[in-house]
Amino acid sequence: MEKARILIIDDERVIREGVARALREQAEYVDKADSGEAGIELLGKQEFDIVLLDLMMPGIDGFGVLAWVKQHQPRLKVIVITGFATVSKAVTAMKEGAFDFVGKPFTPDYIRVVVDRAIEQISLERETAQLREERLLSMRAIQKEQSLLKTVFGCMVEAVLITDPDSVVVHHNPAAIKILEIQTDPVIGKPLSASISDPEALAMVTEAIDKSLVVNREFPPGTISRRYLHAHCAPVTSSTGKVLGSVTTFEDISTSKQIDRMKSDFVAMVAHELKSPLASIEQMIYAVKTNCNAQPAASCHGLHERMTVRTRDLLRLIENLLNLAKLESGTVVFNLERTSGPDLLADIVEVAMPQASARNISVRIEPSTAPWWFNVDYDHMRTAIMNIVSNAIKYTPDGGQVDISTSLAGGFVNISCKDSGIGIPKNHLPHIFDRFYRVKDKTTRHITGSGLGLSLVKQVVEAHQGYIDVHSDPTHGTTFILSFPLAT
Repeated sequence: MEKARILIIDDERVIREGVARALREQAEYVDKADSGEAGIELLGKQEFDIVLLDLMMPGIDGFGVLAWVKQHQPRLKVIVITGFATVSKAVTAMKEGAFDFVGKPFTPDYIRVVVDRAIEQISLERETAQLREERLLSMRAIQKEQSLLKTVFGCMVEAVLITDPDSVVVHHNPAAIKILEIQTDPVIGKPLSASISDPEALAMVTEAIDKSLVVNREFPPGTISRRYLHAHCAPVTSSTGKVLGSVTTFEDISTSKQIDRMKSDFVAMVAHELKSPLASIEQMIYAVKTNCNAQPAASCHGLHERMTVRTRDLLRLIENLLNLAKLESGTVVFNLERTSGPDLLADIVEVAMPQASARNISVRIEPSTAPWWFNVDYDHMRTAIMNIVSNAIKYTPDGGQVDISTSLAGGFVNISCKDSGIGIPKNHLPHIFDRFYRVKDKTTRHITGSGLGLSLVKQVVEAHQGYIDVHSDPTHGTTFILSFPLAT
């Protein structure tokens, strides 16, 4: 497989470095930019084949970079990096010309698969362009190059259909007949509508040719075939800009869709099956506690207090699992309302004070110099920020301090929560937002938790078009910064 020149544009250093490491085998070289402005500057100076682009960035965001690419370097393959909660924005980006998208969090293997697809698409387009030049820019000349196309297409697992400007099929690979379940024989030389009856698929090819746009669609089982397919349709143009036809690839994503559905179903099933009995257990523990006369009161009550705490931890775990399942499946409906930020923070601190006071931890708020509002789902945002504050208290030794401050800049509010706690070792920072991930060492053995809180926080923050940053030093504590757009 050919190697590609890759540019990574993301304001999160962890993402930039992680993606660069994952792609070193596929890359001829990799460059990185920490903002949209820096990315556009690099694109103007160097040649790249593939751009991995974060949508949510301060300054020029991913859509701004995508617009620049569409105008100045439309042949670049742009792969959007986005959170699961902003998949709709990724779809919008793909309508604007992005090649594909990857949802955070992602594994190195998955990002390599997506980049491999882009490299294969680039290779296919180069082969097609070469044939076009060799045969006087005629798409029908592809038919005469069976040996070359057989080599190029024969080993591809994706279905590939090539049409002329009138949507007449001029070539296809063997996988197309199998994946698209085409019954027409022969296919070449006939209109695409003779092989595929789905109107949306036909409209996709027509749109790509008529508007000279890259078009992406997903087709559930029962539309084109019995498989779940992702389609990528790109126009083929001459050096003068004339559209000579289209190249459409269909990828079978049935397995990944099934796995995602199974994971969500499993989490939902476990949560629903356990929540009811655990709630009953908590009620029974309380009943026993109020009638515990056989043992000394201090001993009996202390035992039941620990049992109650552990039961509530399990209920909290299940609640977090349910919330994560809903967020990742896109079924959560956020009821956004104009909310006073200072009032929300005051409410959170008031709820957290008993937890802090019990351990003589000082919690201080340093408000902004001016009142501010943002558009949020109150309950989800309260839960997310409460998770941050509660963690700060939990990981701060007795007698410590937690400072909460806000600042307004560039149309954003930055909420900072700084503690004097045990801090997070540098090697753990890239993983703290992963589900079930917890720092386990001698300083955290006595601290309970599920490892789901920060993952839930990140999902909620990104769903509100915000972003989260963390700085930590084991000798000076940890600072979390949540940034959100201000309400206009």
